[in-house]
Amino acid sequence: MPGRTAEAATVRWALEQIDAELRHRPLASTLVTEHLALVMLIHLLRLHLAVARPGEVSGWLAGLADPVVAPALRAMHARPDRSWTVAQLAEVAAVSRSTLAARFKQVVGQGPLNYLSGWRIELAADRLRRGDGTVAAIAREVGYGSESALSNAFKRVTGASPRDYRRRIGAIGDSGVGAVRM
Repeated sequence: MPGRTAEAATVRWALEQIDAELRHRPLASTLVTEHLALVMLIHLLRLHLAVARPGEVSGWLAGLADPVVAPALRAMHARPDRSWTVAQLAEVAAVSRSTLAARFKQVVGQGPLNYLSGWRIELAADRLRRGDGTVAAIAREVGYGSESALSNAFKRVTGASPRDYRRRIGAIGDSGVGAVRM
């Protein structure tokens, strides 16, 4: 398949460039290396999707490669604060509700609204780790109507309230070891 060869060639080229940047350390080599690593990652993901057998890859990555699921995923990621319904997401994807629900579950491994709930919790956890804003502000930004609604959902998924999660992460610092299950 020609696409595989092109992706593999790009990955090889990026790896060679990273090697040269790290060996010679020219000006801005760190920045160039980081960007080349990102290019390489994207091409490796593309290559992985191209060679994977049907059903072998699931989750958001498989969803982004699916023409029915991708528009709904992009919409949820662009506007997690919106009170999405399956009907609205199906409209974005230009398919029926039942088609989107079935395809989303088949490709991603869970229904669209379950995926959205998980995505919102991930966004909230990221904001809490960075120390950005109050819990109430984070709740609004990620699509929960109240601090209480976020707290209940967050605790159900992580085992800790948002405030406890923030405190534990702050106590851990940058060690990269988490005290809360995710």
